[in-house]
Amino acid sequence: MRRIAVFLILSVLPSLPSRASVSTNVPLGHWSYGAVEKLANYGLIDSAMLATKPLSRLEMARHVAEAKDALEQTEDAPEILAALVERLTREYSGELVQLGVLDSSYDGTTCFKPLEDPYVKYLYAKHMPDLENRRGDVFQSGSNYRAGLASRGTLFDTFAFYLHPEYAGSGEGGNDVELIEGYGKVGLGPLELEAGRDSLWWGPGQHGSILMSNNARPFDMLKISNPGPILLPWVFRALGPVKAEWFLARLEADRDFPHADLSGIRLNIKPHPLVELGASRVVVFGGQGQPSLGLFDYIKPLVAAHEEAENNQLAGFDGSVLVPLPKNGLLRSVKLYADAAGEDEAGLMPTKWGDLLGVQFNDILKTGRTDFRIEYADDIVPGYPSVFYTHSLYTSGYTYDGRVIGHFMGPESRDLFMQLSHYLTSDLIVDVAYDRHTHGTSDGTRTTANIYELGVTYFPSQNWQITGGYRFEQRDDRADGDNHVVEVGLIRKF
Repeated sequence: MRRIAVFLILSVLPSLPSRASVSTNVPLGHWSYGAVEKLANYGLIDSAMLATKPLSRLEMARHVAEAKDALEQTEDAPEILAALVERLTREYSGELVQLGVLDSSYDGTTCFKPLEDPYVKYLYAKHMPDLENRRGDVFQSGSNYRAGLASRGTLFDTFAFYLHPEYAGSGEGGNDVELIEGYGKVGLGPLELEAGRDSLWWGPGQHGSILMSNNARPFDMLKISNPGPILLPWVFRALGPVKAEWFLARLEADRDFPHADLSGIRLNIKPHPLVELGASRVVVFGGQGQPSLGLFDYIKPLVAAHEEAENNQLAGFDGSVLVPLPKNGLLRSVKLYADAAGEDEAGLMPTKWGDLLGVQFNDILKTGRTDFRIEYADDIVPGYPSVFYTHSLYTSGYTYDGRVIGHFMGPESRDLFMQLSHYLTSDLIVDVAYDRHTHGTSDGTRTTANIYELGVTYFPSQNWQITGGYRFEQRDDRADGDNHVVEVGLIRKF
């Protein structure tokens, strides 16, 4: 009970209205998400809620503060974890000062960082690759170049902005500069309103998410959320810390109904330090060629008991449980998680389910260095070929700019993903992964892809980050043979 009480206090105290502050989001794909998850799976962050992303910088700093405090009270913790907490502390030092964790002056007025994490990246592919979970980025065969930076700032703890422009080019031409993410925020007590371009990820999966991922490019949207968990009054206090968000996005012009709307709502709770649960609902509706919409028409699809003929809805549930193992075992813990959603067309419950199941073995051999994950996703519905992520009226399906918004595998598919992550040193991380993607099983036209990946992340100093990777693809639906993809990146820390 004491652990639960401390967990409730730590998880909600920084987000009470009297201390509510606005900060920019940590972009999906940032190295600190994996670092914080590793610390949480070790048992150092009981209050971690990582199934609704992106997290704000203040929320990420709150996780770091909890890990920092827990590590100081942990005996014989691996040195890798101390190095990880130190790196996170440097990354979020400004926010930790704001939370009162680090000693320094903070006047609560203006913070402006015009140049953050400038980077250059190079990718070479033998054939044109189709890379998943890259915010919709499209790469050509041959050489591809990327260069970008971020700029962010806050004012009076109430307003914040974030800009991420990027130059993209390839050996085949088509050079361009695009705003990858860019938004503004305003604080509304414990809530915040965000307007602009940003990505969303809903669910505990790492390699995919059934309803919402960064496989497609970031949305132009409005979003209301509570970035830090809160406790609800009365009997609802039993839900534990609660996070919720609602968004409304406008989809692209080049689709069946140009500029259709996409809206979604999500509830994320943590009733126990080892358990995290979520429920989500999304709907595609409106667009040119459909009847004009009033204010209530934007709310009605999300609260309707079933799917209407003039919209495309999906709804689902997800959850994870962290299982600590005996001290004399070979593992620190095992994390089990699931993510399932269905076409929302049968009363209060979805039907025609697609699902994702995962298990992560944490701290193998208890050195703090090694973790192993397995994820399996399946959206094949017997008797209903290619029903998932598709719709009879919205024939463009559950896509944005041609890419699936949920799991990258798309309709009528299965995907098996395995990944081994190992810290060779506190500054050098190696990831080895295998992915098998099978498409078109029930209609007799089956295609299979086997993908092998090696990724490296290296922090040679406090100011630099180097990334590298190699990907080998065997696809039986391509006549041009196997594909080889090599990429390197360099990020400067300020």
